[in-house]
Amino acid sequence: MAAQLVVALLAFISLSVSSEPDCKELVKPLVLDSHSPIYGKWVLHVGSWDKHDLKTDLQSVHSSWVELSPTTDSGVISLYWADRLNEDKCLQDAANVSISGITSHTTFIINGHTSYHDGKYYETCSDCLLSEDTTLLPDGKSKGRYLFLFTRTGALEPPELETFKKQAECLGFLPEYHFVSTDLCPDYRESVSPGVRKTEEDQAENEPAEN
Repeated sequence: MAAQLVVALLAFISLSVSSEPDCKELVKPLVLDSHSPIYGKWVLHVGSWDKHDLKTDLQSVHSSWVELSPTTDSGVISLYWADRLNEDKCLQDAANVSISGITSHTTFIINGHTSYHDGKYYETCSDCLLSEDTTLLPDGKSKGRYLFLFTRTGALEPPELETFKKQAECLGFLPEYHFVSTDLCPDYRESVSPGVRKTEEDQAENEPAEN
């Protein structure tokens, strides 16, 4: 009887393992070319990290969105990003992403500080964008990695979240996650154009001062 139980247990374990998708299937790199489905606006839903030192930086982000668009140079993607920090401060700017095959390199200048990042994208759920970001130190060494899951709306179904967690595990990330809000920064590019704004300023200067 004991032998039969052992055989049955081994068969169950084998069946359970075989039913789980392996990491090779879960983390297929996405080739970055003109046909890649990465263009458009994306809203961050959840992020993870591989070193505890990175946790505080990510948790300072209340919400985030990015917009990716092709350029006339096939080796460059245009990136516009906007982060709302916990103190309700919005930061946003544009950057160029240099791409080569399945890897990317981006230089950000934020509040006068230059930050270098290497990235990869992976196949993921429909209307989702899975991005791995490696932050580089000035000497070129890695400070650590983030894994970001964006969606078109910021919403995500529970099964898709479970797949993300499995992908994060396969890629060596910690089983810790930061979920962000959909309270997004407005797009400053949609503000009043400089020409119109200058006209309004001129009109204000020409108005008589109140006593």
